[in-house]
Amino acid sequence: MNETIQVLMNRKSVRVFENKEITPEIKDVILAAAMRAPTGGNCMPYSIIDVTDQSIKDKLAETCDHQPFITQAKMVLIFCADYHRWYRKFKMAGCEDIPAPELSNMVLATEDAVIAAHTACIAAESLGIGSCYIGDIVENFEIHKELLNLPPQVAPL
Repeated sequence: MNETIQVLMNRKSVRVFENKEITPEIKDVILAAAMRAPTGGNCMPYSIIDVTDQSIKDKLAETCDHQPFITQAKMVLIFCADYHRWYRKFKMAGCEDIPAPELSNMVLATEDAVIAAHTACIAAESLGIGSCYIGDIVENFEIHKELLNLPPQVAPL
């Protein structure tokens, strides 16, 4: 079995973390890998929030179905479907008549964000860092949108 398949086969959700820092260099590698994930039309209609504020981690632990391991995680990334990013690109290009988002746009943004999240998890696994997806971020969408001060048309996934 090759090394890539081995990493994929070894990956599992981890909810107990070592008290070991993740260096800025390693964090950069994980984020760079996520940003190299495939994306429709190379639009990257997603954003990644690196949560470093302990009070926000504490709040996420409560609002994400009382999962205390979130408070102890050395790296918390929130992947967002971000149609607002697409909108800003059109504005920067000088377009005035920007179409309103359609369901298909948000579905594509969601798919691309999930692909980037999975790429980040596999990159972390390849570096010996465990990870866990937190699906509960979507269940309290409105609370998390406000907690993270997200603009319209951005959805935490």
